[in-house]
Amino acid sequence: MKKNNIIKLAIAIILIGLFAYLSVFGLNISGKQIVKSAKNINTGLDISGGVSIVYKAKVDSGVKVSEEDLKKAEAVIRKRLEAKNIFDYIIRTEASTNQISVEIPSNINDKSKDPLQAVQGLDKTAKIEFRDPEGNVLLSGNDIKSAAYSDQSTDNTGLRDPHVVLTFSDEGTKKFAAATEKLVGKTLSIYLDNDLITAPTVNNKIDSSTAIITMGKGTNVEKKATATQYAMLIDSGALPFSLEVVNKEYIGPYIGQKALDVSIQAGLVTIIILAIFLISIYRLPGLTAMLALIAYVSLVLIIMSNTGISLTLPGIAGLILSIGMAVDANVIIFERLKEELKQNIGVSKAFDRSFKRALGAIVDGNTTTFIIAILLYLFGIGPVKGFGIVLAIGVVISLFTAVTVTKFILKQFLPVANKNTFSFGIKKEAK
Repeated sequence: MKKNNIIKLAIAIILIGLFAYLSVFGLNISGKQIVKSAKNINTGLDISGGVSIVYKAKVDSGVKVSEEDLKKAEAVIRKRLEAKNIFDYIIRTEASTNQISVEIPSNINDKSKDPLQAVQGLDKTAKIEFRDPEGNVLLSGNDIKSAAYSDQSTDNTGLRDPHVVLTFSDEGTKKFAAATEKLVGKTLSIYLDNDLITAPTVNNKIDSSTAIITMGKGTNVEKKATATQYAMLIDSGALPFSLEVVNKEYIGPYIGQKALDVSIQAGLVTIIILAIFLISIYRLPGLTAMLALIAYVSLVLIIMSNTGISLTLPGIAGLILSIGMAVDANVIIFERLKEELKQNIGVSKAFDRSFKRALGAIVDGNTTTFIIAILLYLFGIGPVKGFGIVLAIGVVISLFTAVTVTKFILKQFLPVANKNTFSFGIKKEAK
């Protein structure tokens, strides 16, 4: 091998080793956790258990909540949970008692954190109103299309300032323009559940389809938490009625931590078997595939641990499926490479042809799987949604590692194939 190839190969191995280290140990700088490790991955109800909360609609005695309102409340709660990256949940409604029960997973990796904190805000009505100084409602939640958290500067200082960005509907934009034109020199107050959030003075008519809600005083950490909460509540829509907690309790895991440990052990054994198979059949390309697979697993673990997505048993199935697709992509490439090498067209040309001709089939297979994963995420509920998002992440990362990482590393081994094609899985050297 040439010196240049050895240097590039060493850099690639060092980077893969770095990703593997970060996935296992994370990264802390000056006591601040920059990258979370795999032990920080949240687990679902089936693995770690969680909490069960029963809410009851606050209505007059003897009044029965309509089934339509219960379904709307369920949809709002579901959207709020998913805004918190909680996809493994169970929601049940009971029309006869006006009750809604919610079960969510706890984070067994943080014993000091009460899992009940994760459900804060679920019972908020989240009724937003824009009022004039006399208390008249000028805009309401129906006029808002979306709400999102932002920390971009809101003035000329350039300093980050956590706030909420509201996007109005077409009708809401017209109402907002009319309201600001009417209230020039006066205040336009914004209320959430009858609590005053902010009351800025209107300097001139605003025709924009967006508005911001600033968080006032407090540290950036406090303002970020408040702005994130407000954005989640407003974006999910208002509940049709107020809720009160009538019961809350901790629930045990359906499967348990032991099942997760067994799954991890099975995964390690599978990877070892894969390594033996790939290296014995394809030699250096097989070794390359294993390096790419280590990069794949490390990147997925880093993403999972730093996004807060709960890992459930269906999610593990999605992860395993994407590993299989990564290995399958490598097998397609290596078989094509062996065929090209046997044609005696030169190692470099065979290498380029093998990737070019295999890429179409690999991209097609991964694209269709990715589309299915996105559909499961968009239209699925609970664990099905979790399976979809883990599969989607896995497919994207596996495509990157199986093609880009494998191609880069394998290219550094080409000088070896020039002298000995046996190292590339061909029993007889090409003549």
